[in-house]
Amino acid sequence: MSPRRGSRRRPSRSRGGSWRRTLGGLLVLGLAGFGVWMAAGLVDDDAMVPRTLESGGREEMNRPPIPAPGNRIRVEVLNAGGVPGVAAAVRDDLRDAGFDVVHYGNAASFGQEGSSVVLRSGDASAAQAVADRLGIEQVRVEHDPTLLVEVTVLLGSGWRPRDAQDAAPGRNP
Repeated sequence: MSPRRGSRRRPSRSRGGSWRRTLGGLLVLGLAGFGVWMAAGLVDDDAMVPRTLESGGREEMNRPPIPAPGNRIRVEVLNAGGVPGVAAAVRDDLRDAGFDVVHYGNAASFGQEGSSVVLRSGDASAAQAVADRLGIEQVRVEHDPTLLVEVTVLLGSGWRPRDAQDAAPGRNP
């Protein structure tokens, strides 16, 4: 019988070409992965700040040193005087000074005129450090380990930012 038209087998591609393509694809993926790995080494892990090849490490920043995570004083800042934005301003000041402000907002009630720093747990030197930073004279102890902070700052309506303190005589109430 004669073969049907179009039923002839076409010559197949050699199987040697497929392993070459696979090897080439793996090589491209490997080079791309190596490039990503090398680029990741040029970025600072904490702040995503690019490093230079010459420095080989973190660039020095013009900011005060921040204590290690286990040594940072955890603080909550509460607006007890009803002055808008005061808790956020103090939060920024304390964070810039290396304190770990874990909560800020309004106190349960307003109407407090004087400001105070309250020790909740730990050593009294933590509360004194916060008070010294803010220029607050009144420091008291009211232990409450359920708050998960060492210090609570209660800002009264008479509290003024540090730059206003420097202009006015006396310390914050």
